[in-house]
Amino acid sequence: MKKNILTIIILAMALINVVLSAVIIFVIVPTSNKTNNLVSKVAQIIDLELESPDADQAQISVSDIETYDIEEKLTINLKKSDSKNHYAILYVALSINKKHKDTVTLQPLIQENETIIKEMIRDEFTKYTIDEVDANKNAIKDRILARIQEYFESDFIINVSFGNLILE
Repeated sequence: MKKNILTIIILAMALINVVLSAVIIFVIVPTSNKTNNLVSKVAQIIDLELESPDADQAQISVSDIETYDIEEKLTINLKKSDSKNHYAILYVALSINKKHKDTVTLQPLIQENETIIKEMIRDEFTKYTIDEVDANKNAIKDRILARIQEYFESDFIINVSFGNLILE
């Protein structure tokens, strides 16, 4: 009689163990896989941010950078924020990587396309009010640089600088 009760208890414990193992397999494992996938995605995003697009610029020596100044002072109408008309008055300079493979072929085209470059600069500035220009100057530079690089289909121009930026 004692052997039968002990056998029934062992059988019940084994059955409970199988049920709990099934619960773990079908409930907890998928949840932990989803969590693992989420952690992996976050880690990938963090890794992408660590690979800065400015890393190439950091490797360019100052002696390898040439500046192309757009001689004309640009006066650009800004988006209205009140009843007054506001303007940005500035000089523009492009920083060129002299060691880039496209510099020899594309640098002479900068002067020929200076009007288009000025138009790109005007287009970007006209999207902002006077307060937004002051707050987003780096974002405007980045957008202008991206548009110029896209236009020339090369990244031999590495920076856009605004000289004597006056907001009125």
